[in-house]
Amino acid sequence: SMRPLYFLPPVILVVAQATAQETPATHQDMAEALLDFLSRTELCLRSCTDEASVQAALPQLRQLAKEADKLAAAQTALPEPTVQDFMSVQDKMGTFDSICKAIQAHLVRLSEKGLLNDDFRQILKISL
Repeated sequence: SMRPLYFLPPVILVVAQATAQETPATHQDMAEALLDFLSRTELCLRSCTDEASVQAALPQLRQLAKEADKLAAAQTALPEPTVQDFMSVQDKMGTFDSICKAIQAHLVRLSEKGLLNDDFRQILKISL
C-alpha cells in the first residue's frame, strides 16, 4: 500500500498542539497541519542557542510534542491515500523537505553544542 509521501521519519515525528484546529480529515488538511506544526517546531528550535533559551523553550516543546501525538493519531485514521491525494500534496513537498532539513540541522547544532539535555531528548523522543 502507498504510504503518504509526507509520512514523518521518527526523528522529525519528534515534536508539537492541536489548538483550536479541528482534527485533519483529509490528506490535504493533514499536509497543511503538518507544515504548520513543523514550521512552529523549527521556529522554536531556532530560538534555542544556549542553556537558558533551551530551558525557556521546554514548555513550548512539551506542547508541540502533544500536538505531534495528535497529528500522528489523526494520520493513522485517514483513509488510504489515493493518487489524487498524492497529487494534492505534491506542491508542498519542497517546503516540507526544507523545513525537515532545517529541524534536523537545529538538532545537530544543539547536539554539537551539548545543549540536548535529558528533558529535551525525552520531549523530542530522540536518541542522538
